Amino acid sequence: MYTIIACGIFKDEIERLSADLGFPFKARYLGPGLHVDFDELKDALEEELKRASSDSSQGIIVAYGQCHPKIDEILKPYHAALMDCQNCVDAFISRRAVEKKAREGLFFYLSPGWLDAWKDIFNRLGWDPETARMQMGSFKGSIYIDTMKDAQDREEELLEFFDFTNLPFVIMPVELDHFKSLIIKAIMSLED
Repeated sequence: MYTIIACGIFKDEIERLSADLGFPFKARYLGPGLHVDFDELKDALEEELKRASSDSSQGIIVAYGQCHPKIDEILKPYHAALMDCQNCVDAFISRRAVEKKAREGLFFYLSPGWLDAWKDIFNRLGWDPETARMQMGSFKGSIYIDTMKDAQDREEELLEFFDFTNLPFVIMPVELDHFKSLIIKAIMSLED
């Protein structure tokens, strides 16, 4: 049995893919927004990595991007494989797709997990609406990466994000193939 240690941002998508990944695993989810405090993220990751190692896990996949400047050093002692992405946006859509969209301007991306967690993350950052609007003033808008095909049901939440940030939103339907491929690539790297 493998262990997936993941940012809570990815919970719904990992659960959706569980039958399609082709290997048995138990998932442990860390709180979204830990990247706001590098020490807190490091401590939480190390705690879960130690737990997975003591559980005699076949291998550990870490479903995070480059969310900590020393993430590779943190994982090294544990024979853990990190997904090959910069951040949670790159995990759901390819870097090429992000760069293509960037030609239209700078956008703030929200996934279902981000839509669930943005209030807590902004609170951790100390952002009220005025601060958020100032910090996000260079963004043209927000993009809801609709990995769970639930955008219709989440319109009220998207409008709440718009009210807080003043960023108009568009919906980008996304399949989970890219995300799945990153997890598979990580597990394959453990077997090399």
